[in-house]
Amino acid sequence: PPPALRPARADGAAMVLAPSARGLGDWNPFAPRAERIREGGCEVDFRMEIVHLTKRRVSGGVAIAAPAADVWRAVTSYERFPDFIPSIISHDVRRGEAGRAVIDQVSQLSRRLNMRSQMTLEAVESPDARSVTLRRVSGHGFLEFEGQYSLSPRPDGSTYLGYSVELVPCPIFPLPLVEQKIRKEVPKMLAAMSRYARRL
Repeated sequence: PPPALRPARADGAAMVLAPSARGLGDWNPFAPRAERIREGGCEVDFRMEIVHLTKRRVSGGVAIAAPAADVWRAVTSYERFPDFIPSIISHDVRRGEAGRAVIDQVSQLSRRLNMRSQMTLEAVESPDARSVTLRRVSGHGFLEFEGQYSLSPRPDGSTYLGYSVELVPCPIFPLPLVEQKIRKEVPKMLAAMSRYARRL
């Protein structure tokens, strides 16, 4: 029979959306994997989807006990990204016209295998939509990379910070390694941004 649904555990282990118990005919290997991960004192939503053979879509977010203005300052503090994302090795930000920046970034995918990605990203801010888009311009490591932060103010004064990214790694990078790295780094990044926004 197909695998049963595994419930979330109190220690923050993965809650995986698994095949239906009605039969193998209901099983979809491309079904999203949704989790609630505890990271750095925060409950982080995380979801990974298989778009096609090598393309992945990751989405999730975290509720932050801070107003949207402070969360916006955290998200657009591009120079501080190495504080939020431990895998960043080098990071250079060139701010252009209002609401735009170019980021040159080198990140460690695997220290053991000495695998790194190097990308130039364009950051485009949309204050009215409360969103920031990060899009790959050039580089190696990923053939496609487009991420977005989105802010949703809540009636109680807190803010939900959402994050999504669609990516295609270069063929030389083992896909399971990339998936493992993303699952590790995205919750850490969102939790770090939450801590920073709460201090502003």
